[in-house]
Amino acid sequence: MTVREQAARLMDLVFGFIPAQVVHTMAVLDVADRLAEAPATPPELAKILDCHEPSLRRLLRGAVHFGLVHVDDEDRYALTSSGELLRADVPYSVKHLAREMGSEPTWSACGSLGHTIRTGQPAVEHVFGTSSYAWMTENPDAEASLYHWVIETARRDAPAVVAALDLAGVRDVVDVGGGNGILTAGLLTANPGLTSTVFDRAAGLEHTAAMLADAGVADRCALVTGDFLADPLPAGRDVYVLKGVLSDWVDEHSVEILRNCRTAMRDDSRLLVVDLVMPVDTASDPLALMSDLCTLACGGAIRTEAEFAGLFAAAGLKLTGISGNQAQTGASILHVVKDRESGEDI
Repeated sequence: MTVREQAARLMDLVFGFIPAQVVHTMAVLDVADRLAEAPATPPELAKILDCHEPSLRRLLRGAVHFGLVHVDDEDRYALTSSGELLRADVPYSVKHLAREMGSEPTWSACGSLGHTIRTGQPAVEHVFGTSSYAWMTENPDAEASLYHWVIETARRDAPAVVAALDLAGVRDVVDVGGGNGILTAGLLTANPGLTSTVFDRAAGLEHTAAMLADAGVADRCALVTGDFLADPLPAGRDVYVLKGVLSDWVDEHSVEILRNCRTAMRDDSRLLVVDLVMPVDTASDPLALMSDLCTLACGGAIRTEAEFAGLFAAAGLKLTGISGNQAQTGASILHVVKDRESGEDI
């Protein structure tokens, strides 16, 4: 690669925030949902979206460059196959992910990543004066957007995760931080003899009852409101599940969550942690690498197997194995039990 080519590649990285904001803005303005109804010219689309037409035209020009839309000889814009994924109603939609990554608190926190590198403090705390989750509770519109993204992700990942989780002989499960209920509904459908409890904050449980009812499993699932950092979990169940939880928290809080799980577990209970695991060869999983840098700014981490094992040990737990194809399920499954040799009742 010549110096000129290297410089061009670096320029692409320097201006990387522009394509991110083009995708984000397309998602926020519902451009893909409207173009799915029919191709449109910029004046037509501006009227539908209530936007400034000259500015919208420039956005669409960028969207063409990034492969999200194409334009015909009559100046009518239509979605490409990639742009289709910014619709809300398609499988593997990334609309709410795009909205979330380009909005607060994530956007400004990642813009202050240097503060975290210098100090070790999550940039989100530096920018907003509090943690991501505390900020969300004070900004209900942002919290609602977050849960839309969580639902979008759960719908995409749940079938493969359900298929990968072996619950043979298990009677009851607690989905810790399971909010939307999509994973629980899948587990109950796949395991007719199973009962479950979804434990989450009130905001997370807002639509869970309806989700379970639609799946026909509401009679086998209880909803319990609480904070997994402060409130006791339902005790004495066979299996506890933490899906996509620990990656959102720094080590100190992750250990608190795990200790709370340990307190609720029987000696023979199992904990299944469903989360991204950072591979030794980071080039093999760019999603894990990018997610780690994002969570670094926002107060979390994508951890290696050894780092997970350290968290579990600090909470009086023991990692016994990892299963699942991360490329297929979007996560690995870490199998965890109480460490009976720890000698502590944590």
